[in-house]
Amino acid sequence: MTEPTDHDATDPSLNIRSFLSVPGHQTLQTIETIRGKYITSPGDAVCMTALTRLILNAGLRANTRKPHSRTNRREGRILVITGESGAGKSHRLMRTLRRHPALQAQDPEGPHSPVVIVNVPSPCTLKLLGRETLAATGYPLERDLRENLTWDQVRRRLDKGDKLIVVYDEMQHITQTPNPTEREKVANTIKDLMINRRWRVSVIVCGLPSVADFIRNDIQLKRRARFIHLASLKMPDDNDTIAAMVTALARAADLNVEADIQTDLAPRLIHAAGYQWGIAIELTHEAIETALRPDYLKLCPHEDEIDIGGPQQVEPDGTLTRRHFAQAFTDLIGCADDDNPFVSTDWTTVRIAEPTLILEKSRARAAGKQTEAVAA
Repeated sequence: MTEPTDHDATDPSLNIRSFLSVPGHQTLQTIETIRGKYITSPGDAVCMTALTRLILNAGLRANTRKPHSRTNRREGRILVITGESGAGKSHRLMRTLRRHPALQAQDPEGPHSPVVIVNVPSPCTLKLLGRETLAATGYPLERDLRENLTWDQVRRRLDKGDKLIVVYDEMQHITQTPNPTEREKVANTIKDLMINRRWRVSVIVCGLPSVADFIRNDIQLKRRARFIHLASLKMPDDNDTIAAMVTALARAADLNVEADIQTDLAPRLIHAAGYQWGIAIELTHEAIETALRPDYLKLCPHEDEIDIGGPQQVEPDGTLTRRHFAQAFTDLIGCADDDNPFVSTDWTTVRIAEPTLILEKSRARAAGKQTEAVAA
């Protein structure tokens, strides 16, 4: 009798390996390596310090006259991380969780981690948030529970699993809920998670700047909170930082960079990225792939084809240039040269209508290429 196949362990893209050319496979590995690099910034140390304080709080006794125990712990605290879309909030938070010495022994997203990570759904209500939290603890959602029963089960799962921190990412989805009653219920539930005598946890909320207002509007949450805001990039203050980021990633791909990167490319990249750190990095990834110009497929001419030549491509010459960024931006956005900040002479007036679209498209492309790399 044939053993049943684990559906999650199968990879339907395995046949892709037969289509990749050897140079294409090598370039794919280089791109995967580049995307796996993490560019540090001063904000990393700030997040690490804040997380450390949150973890240490879990080890403090509520009553110093009694020994340490499961129930003799101080009330939880809340860390609020905010920034505009594309600032790199979620990536930085996950990096901090994985790098923290107190958490390195466990995958933060694994079943034995003291951390529970929840992606807040959109639209969001207290009941939906409870279901997502319950699912994140590993509880099978086989039937629909009433709101109060859902959260009662959440508390039990947090206690049983020795969970100390609950992370709510994309928390702006609750602040965007038009029903003020739902927002108030969520605020009260978060407070209860931190002060519940049966089991107390600390909470990290991550999202757009409106999340900070949501926390500050509740006096009890506000006094238990610490705030970190990831500021947008500025010109010319961050020109050197952006130039250093581009140079470091280019070198990791064995590419040189143009000499005037600080004065020409860096400010254009800041503007094109909507002044957001995460989008600037994603655009650099795309530009590097353009510079490497991978020929993933080797297609032989077909007998019914007449080749009249295609559009002129940016030729690889071992140097990452503004032309590569211009081509990458066009590929992602589909704009004319006048609307391309890497081409336009009056680039400061170019309106970047959807900067997060760059992030979404780049990550979607990266996810596809990562699957190809694994298959190859």
